[in-house]
Amino acid sequence: MGSRNGKRRIVVADDSKFWREKIATVIARSGHEVIAVENGISAIRLCMDASRPIDMAVVDLIMPGVDGFEVARYLRSERITEKVPIIGITGLFKPDDFPDGPQSQGFEAIIEKSSSPDQFLFIFNKFLSQGKKHNRPAPRVPTHLPAEYRCGNGDSGRCVVANLSASGAFMSTLKPLEPGSEITIAFGIPDGPSIRTAALVIWVNESSSEGKKSSYSRGMGVIFRRMQLGLQSSLERYIEKELERT
Repeated sequence: MGSRNGKRRIVVADDSKFWREKIATVIARSGHEVIAVENGISAIRLCMDASRPIDMAVVDLIMPGVDGFEVARYLRSERITEKVPIIGITGLFKPDDFPDGPQSQGFEAIIEKSSSPDQFLFIFNKFLSQGKKHNRPAPRVPTHLPAEYRCGNGDSGRCVVANLSASGAFMSTLKPLEPGSEITIAFGIPDGPSIRTAALVIWVNESSSEGKKSSYSRGMGVIFRRMQLGLQSSLERYIEKELERT
């Protein structure tokens, strides 16, 4: 990560235009490149672009659709973003709401929106200037699990779950769906139950058709939504066993 002359590339995500522009302006005054987006899906998609790596993500904790907590869990589970500093911003939560600290949620720090610009800059610069190794809340394992997916309009397709975490997966397919597509995905885990859950497409890799280098085949990254607790527990046990084998 990092760029020439100390200029960094930072993604800011907040569904409030006021806060999005305010935070972006504070960071940009330090000479960094800021990309401001209004939702978690766009933030993840930018962070997963291997051709233009980012140096930090700043995300609102509460956003419609994919919120800041889901963004952090997903980015922490991906090798390309597992060490990227993630700062949460909030106008709702207080420090006491995180007794185990912000890192338990995948964040370096969580800042209240009422903080001064100087406080924001102190936190941003602190974590931009140091490399930090994380214990990933959502470790990801390589897999090769045949799967089926169905869209809300009735369209369906087959794919392969190429890697998997408790929070999401990368689905290898020649016909990836558009980011934001809501689907139901079904696949079986070895020595376990069949997993069937709602999911949301959050980024797409089409590098094989564009000649770009990528650690992924053509396909789409999804985040799981509303998975039943029993299935969630089975999925987590499977991932733990796979991690022990590696």
